[in-house]
Amino acid sequence: MQTCCAAAGVTRDTLAVDELIVGDHVQTAEALLTGGVAYKRGDLLGVTAGTNVVTHIADATLANAQYIMPFDLTAGEATAHAATGRQLQFYNQGEFAQDRVYLSGVALTAPQVLAAKAALGPRKIELRKVL
Repeated sequence: MQTCCAAAGVTRDTLAVDELIVGDHVQTAEALLTGGVAYKRGDLLGVTAGTNVVTHIADATLANAQYIMPFDLTAGEATAHAATGRQLQFYNQGEFAQDRVYLSGVALTAPQVLAAKAALGPRKIELRKVL
């Protein structure tokens, strides 16, 4: 007899507590992922209208910030996921620690935190300073 986690084709993912999430009303949305680049848990992501494909934000104004990456992926893993054509889940609502949110793997500067709060607030993503 196989348990749920030992069945063929079933994988488990573990998540280290990193204090990215600071509230209890986190929600996700499905989108396709751009392959060929590495993603860090907490990366701000933008989405291309009409294709529902997310990737790193190229514009430092952060105006296109819409999602937060929920897990780390290497460039190879991202490419493999993108090749499947299956959508992944990305944070699109909730309360997050601003010092655990990144721009392409790099911590946000003070002006970028303000810009991210302005872009994400209307989308119901709140960045909070955690003491």
